[in-house]
Amino acid sequence: MMNFKFYRAGNSTLMDELKIQLPSKPSTIVLSVGGGGLLLGVLQGLERHGWKDVPVVAMETYGAHCFNLSVKAKKMVALEKITSVAKCLGARTVAPHLLEALPQFNVISEVVTDAQAIKSCIKFADDERTLVEPGCGATLSAVYCGVLARLQNEGFLPQLTTGPVVVIVCGGNGVSLHLLQDWAATFNLEFPSP
Repeated sequence: MMNFKFYRAGNSTLMDELKIQLPSKPSTIVLSVGGGGLLLGVLQGLERHGWKDVPVVAMETYGAHCFNLSVKAKKMVALEKITSVAKCLGARTVAPHLLEALPQFNVISEVVTDAQAIKSCIKFADDERTLVEPGCGATLSAVYCGVLARLQNEGFLPQLTTGPVVVIVCGGNGVSLHLLQDWAATFNLEFPSP
C-alpha cells in the first residue's frame, strides 16, 4: 500500500465510480497533470481496486511540463516560470510523493504543444458542445492528436480494445468562447463558425 502524506480521497474515488460503471477494467486512463493531485488520487484508486497494471497517460503542455521533466530526470525539477497558456496546469513542481509512487505503476508522461491543446479544446467543443480549458485540452490531445495511437504503435499501450479507454475531462472554469477564439487566433487555428 502506498504511503502518501497527502491523501487524495476525492480524486481516488474516480476509480471507485469506474469500478461500478464500467463492464471491465479500463485498458488505459488519460488525464492532465499539473502539481500531481489528480494523478496521485487516480493511482491510489487504481491500487485500491487491484488495477495497478492499467497504463495512465499523464498529459502536459510545454511550458507547464514540470512532471515530464521530473520523470526524465528521475528527481524533482522546478520550472523557472509557466509559459504555457494552460495556466491551470501551472505548477512549477510536482508533489514529491508522486515521484516516489511512480515505480509501482505504469505511468506514461507525454507533452503536447499549446496549439495542440487548443486545437483539441476546439474539436471537443464542436463534438460535445462543452468548453474546457487548455489543461484539459492537453488530455484531449491524446485522442485528437494521435498520442494514444502512437503509444500503442510503439508498444507502450495494450490493444485499446481490451477495455474502455477512460479520458478524464475536467476544467471549464477558466475558459469562455471568447478566450477559445483568442487562443485559436494566437495559434493560427481554424475556429468553426456557428
